[in-house]
Amino acid sequence: MGAPMFELDAVTAFLHTHADIVEVAAVRTGDPPVRVVAIVLGPSGSAVDIRDRVWDTLGPGDRPDVLLPLPELPRDPGGAVDTDRLGRDARDRPGRLTFRAPQTATEVAIAAIWSEVLGRSRVGADDNFLDLGGDSMTAAYLLDLTNERLGQELTLDDLFSSPSLSALARSIDRPL
Repeated sequence: MGAPMFELDAVTAFLHTHADIVEVAAVRTGDPPVRVVAIVLGPSGSAVDIRDRVWDTLGPGDRPDVLLPLPELPRDPGGAVDTDRLGRDARDRPGRLTFRAPQTATEVAIAAIWSEVLGRSRVGADDNFLDLGGDSMTAAYLLDLTNERLGQELTLDDLFSSPSLSALARSIDRPL
């Protein structure tokens, strides 16, 4: 089994009380250690909303480095959560959530627009428009604002082909 979870107690206790979460497991993995919290959501749960609630509620020392939504927790043959497998699986698994604040001026500007359009208090550099609740209707409005405020001519294809806010910012900042 993994190392003691002392620094993960607050986040797991907090998540166990959340109505949209079915199961929670925590593990430290890697060198340097990465604190991973895996969650299994109920049918109405949103992993991004959970991430934001954790960020808004818990202090920096109690937040996980990675929040990993899974359809089910990995189990060993005895039925216990397999934290070793969870740690291995968490390293490169698609869908893992972290929060990295926007860094460049373009990222900050895009984050402000996404926050305004999507009604989110926090938008990270690695966030995906669709994961934040965006759809084709909000995309059109978002593109209008982005093009107007940043002097761009972005299209729906530009937005949907960029997997994250930072990728969209890089495409804007790229020299022609």
